[in-house]
Order: sequence, then structure tokens, then C-alpha cells
Amino acid sequence: MKLLSFSIVFLSICSLSFAQNYSISGEVDGLLDGDVLLGYYYGDKQYVKDTVLSVNGAFVFESDDALESGMYFMLLSDKQFFQFIIDQDRTFNFSTSNTNLVGDMEIDGSIENELFYEYQQFTQQKGIEVQPIKEELQLVEKDAKKAEKLQAKLTAINQQVATYKTAYINEYSNSLFVKMLQALEPIKIPEAPILENGSIDSSFQYKYFKSHFWDHIDLTDDRMIRTPIFHDKMKKYIVDYTPQVADSITKYVDILIEEARPSIEIFKYVVNWTTHHYESSKIMGHDAVFVHMVFSYFVTRQASWVDEVQLTNIIDKAMRISPNLIGSIAPYITLPDDKGVIQDLHSIEAPFTILFFYDPDCGHCKKETPLVKETLEKYMDRGVQVYAVCTEFDDAMWKEFIVEFGVEYWINVNDLENISNFRGKYNVMGTPRLFILDAKKEIIAKQIDADALDEILENEFRLLGEKN
Repeated sequence: MKLLSFSIVFLSICSLSFAQNYSISGEVDGLLDGDVLLGYYYGDKQYVKDTVLSVNGAFVFESDDALESGMYFMLLSDKQFFQFIIDQDRTFNFSTSNTNLVGDMEIDGSIENELFYEYQQFTQQKGIEVQPIKEELQLVEKDAKKAEKLQAKLTAINQQVATYKTAYINEYSNSLFVKMLQALEPIKIPEAPILENGSIDSSFQYKYFKSHFWDHIDLTDDRMIRTPIFHDKMKKYIVDYTPQVADSITKYVDILIEEARPSIEIFKYVVNWTTHHYESSKIMGHDAVFVHMVFSYFVTRQASWVDEVQLTNIIDKAMRISPNLIGSIAPYITLPDDKGVIQDLHSIEAPFTILFFYDPDCGHCKKETPLVKETLEKYMDRGVQVYAVCTEFDDAMWKEFIVEFGVEYWINVNDLENISNFRGKYNVMGTPRLFILDAKKEIIAKQIDADALDEILENEFRLLGEKN
């Protein structure tokens, strides 16, 4: 049986002082003595709620702690597991065998789980009926008449399952399991229309798929956050089915968040996951998504679950990143060079300006500088300029570095008076840091290495040539 992933939501619990919030007793025929785990899921993570010892196949989970609505699993001492539903009923009994956990399962005291296992047992039985037919079908592939009869049997069984599923969904429409079944329904995309010019609308199917992606899942139901279905669908919607450029990502994330807003838990999950995912992304430009999330949902105090210290830290990080996002005009810097001449970054006339922050005493900088120099020598005759900013205040070490690495022809500057705030403007939290600016001093790449520098410059010059 496939293990599903589910998550937890905190509900208000109204109970008597010493009432047990859950009591689940089980008996598994043939199970060896040992630990049995009661587990739950949050998003794509698994957690243990409780552990008890099974003796002669019997065990009881009971506690005054809250057991939130959702889907749970029990991991038995023989490493087999099965799932069950917690919603209205938190006190019930079950019995089964370790040779057929699903088929032999009997539930007493939980309507949700009686129905859940009734469905599983029906589909399991139909699966058993189908298997020998499929095997026989492979053996008689060349006998058209026999193959046709076998295929008709398969079709009939599949129709029985479909009819049973439809009736089940209609009768128990508010149950968690039914909502999971509905969420797994594929999106039926109609044929693309013909445009006025007689061609097929090539973008229709993608647009339809995106706009109807959430049709079968209830984004207002907190319980859905505790299913693997939601996390997987959310990730596919945001990552797999959305172009991974900041504008597209933020557009569709905002759409999802607005649809999920009625559910406190889903709203919280989407905001948290998206913010963390793009904060930690190594893909250039994804930090713009992080900044968008912070300014849209944290600065506006919609993330009420975040304490003041966390809120201050995350806003501070976004504020440091926001001035130097891809597509932004590079913050202004005017600094003296190694000859004392004031050099204004924005006054440099070049098709591309390389902004290079380095520490002359940094081992990584010493390894990267020769590579950057070698790469840029390929483009110097095409007008590329380098504005190299020393991040330290040792004048002698800075000038020795320039001579040692033979970069005297770069525009080498330093802020010995510490008045330009270049660290804040460009979020220079470490070195080396490499930016590429176009002729208008718009940031087109940042925090890259020499290999990426070569690739990007080559591509940018090619694009310039095509424009000209």
C-alpha cells in the first residue's frame, strides 16, 4: 500500500478536563511484539505523534493531547503500515491481519474509516480480478477474438470501479477521503479553438490548464493541507507548470494565495513554502520572488504566525536584496580609484560593465580573480569595462593585490572612508561578488562566477548583434 503524505492543522479543542482527546485500539493478527508508531504528515514531511508497544498483536493509542483532523498512518513492528482518517471520530477500534492489512480490516466506532476501508477493499478486490485477465491478455495477443473478449472483461470491471467511485463521491461529498479522490481527477482540456487566421490557438491548452488547475481541490478546506495531494499539486503548479522567471512565478503564486485565503492553514502553508523555497533558491533572479513575498505578505502583517524577531529579520533581508534585483538600475556608487581619481559607476560608457567586489585577503577571491581576468580579456576589445571594488580598508594590501594580479587597467576603487554604503546597496555579505550591468547600468546578472560571466557576455553580445 502506498504511503501518502499529510500535514497537521491546529483546531480549537473543547473537552472536559480529563477527557481523552483520542483513544485508538488495534489488534493485528500475526504481528510480532514491538513498537507501533502513530504518525502524521505536514506537507511533504513525516512526524511521529505517539509510540506504544504491541503485545500479542494488541495495542492502544490514547492521550489527552489534541489529534487534529487529517490522514494518519500506523507503522507496525514488522515495518508494514496502513492509513486511516481522523475527523469526527477520535475514539475507535480496529482489527486486521498482518498478511492482508487492507482486505482484513474491520473498523468499529468510526464511520469515516468504515467507509474509507470499504472503498479500499472494493478497489483491491477489483484489482485482484483484473490481474489474471491482464496476464492472459498478454498470452493471446495474436488471437483477436480471445483478446477482444478479455478486453471486454477489463472494460466491464473498470466501468464497475468508475460507477462505484462516482456513487461513493456523490454520497459522501464532504468527507476528507472523497475530497482527496476528487483532487486526483485529471483536468479535461477541450480542443483548442481555431483563430480568425485559420491557425490553431497554440496557447489555449496551457492557459486552460492553468486557469482550471485547482478545479477539483477544495482550497477552503484546512484538512487538504494534510494530504500529499496538496503539496505535490502546489509544487507542480508553482515550479513545474510555471515558467521559472520572477514575474510569472509571482503572478501565479498570488492567484493561488487569493484562492486559498479562506483557509488559514493553506494560506499559511503556501506563503511559508514559497517564501522559503525562493529565498534559498540558487537560480539567479529568484530572489525577486522572495522580495515580492516579503513585501506583499510579511510587511503588510498578513503573516500573523511569525513573531516580531523573525519578522524583523526577514524584512531586513528583503530590504537588503530589493535594490539590486535583476532588471533594476544598479545603485549609484562614486568612489576614488587607486590614483585618487573619483570614479562614478554610472558615468562609465560601455556596452557592459562588470561590477566586481573582492577582499584582497580572501582565498576565494584570489582564486576567482585570475579566472575573471582571463574571461574579460576576451571582451575588452569590445568595450567591456570593469569597476572593481575592494571591500577592505587596508590601502597597501589593496594596491598590492592590483599589481599582483595584473589588473591595473581595471577601474579599481575603494571606500577607505566607508561612506558609500556599497555593502548595503549591493547586499555584499561575502566576497567575491560579480554583477553584469548593461549600457544603461541595469543589472542583467549577479552573484555569478567566471564561467557564467563568459557564457552571459557571449549571449548578450550575440543579442546586441541581432538588434543591430
